[in-house]
Amino acid sequence: MPKKIYIFSNHKDHSRSAHEELTRVVKARGYEIVPEYRDDADLLVCIGGDGTFLSFIHKCRFPKAPVIGINTGHLGFFQEASPDNIEQTIDDIENGRYTIQNIRPVEAKIITNRNEFLRIGLNEVLVRGQYSHVSQFSVTIDDTKIQDFSGDGILVSTPVGSTAYNYSLDGALVAPELDVLQLTPVAPMNTNAYRCFHSSILLPASEKIRIAGAGRSTGGTIILSFDGRTHEFSNVNYVDVYQSRDKEIHLIRQADYDYWKKLSSKLL
Repeated sequence: MPKKIYIFSNHKDHSRSAHEELTRVVKARGYEIVPEYRDDADLLVCIGGDGTFLSFIHKCRFPKAPVIGINTGHLGFFQEASPDNIEQTIDDIENGRYTIQNIRPVEAKIITNRNEFLRIGLNEVLVRGQYSHVSQFSVTIDDTKIQDFSGDGILVSTPVGSTAYNYSLDGALVAPELDVLQLTPVAPMNTNAYRCFHSSILLPASEKIRIAGAGRSTGGTIILSFDGRTHEFSNVNYVDVYQSRDKEIHLIRQADYDYWKKLSSKLL
């Protein structure tokens, strides 16, 4: 029985060419190409850059099938193959010459006066107040209050998200094997009235971060961003942020995948 494969790509010319080449290769090997994402797909392929990959993961609702990325973008941290080695990539997958990187996303549960909402980020979740105001938050890790924070917001990132927005905030780069979350302040205030932490905090992924409005931010509007998507919530009591317990992305990597080599070539 043919294996089912779903191919997703952006609309750039380079990506379309790679899509056509991949289609030719897998059809010649007897694969069934499904036109839309299905839960019974055996292999998922995303063609594009990191932004396309994140859109793909959200579109497929954090799929369980293994995913391989073909890079036609710039950095391509999630992508493992290039348009020039598609035939070899399929060969390696068919012959088991690959490893799987398991990635757990971060979840944010938003509790308002009347409702409860859930948002998920593969890279990160950003909690902030209205853009024209300094945000004031009470930050708690598990049952211990860490600080009353004043600044633009608080970012919670996964290890794979440490190279994204977190990196531009001078957060730490984290090896993907570490089971941690990273809490990074965004433009924290440092005045006589407000003394906020300036460095990132690494904490075990088993712990929960609670971010509640304080001062003039109490019970107000929260802007929550996750993987570049932004939603606004009113009358928020608090936001709980934690590692997902039931979602996991299975990212195909080459057998000789070297995180530090990729990091050095693309970012450092």
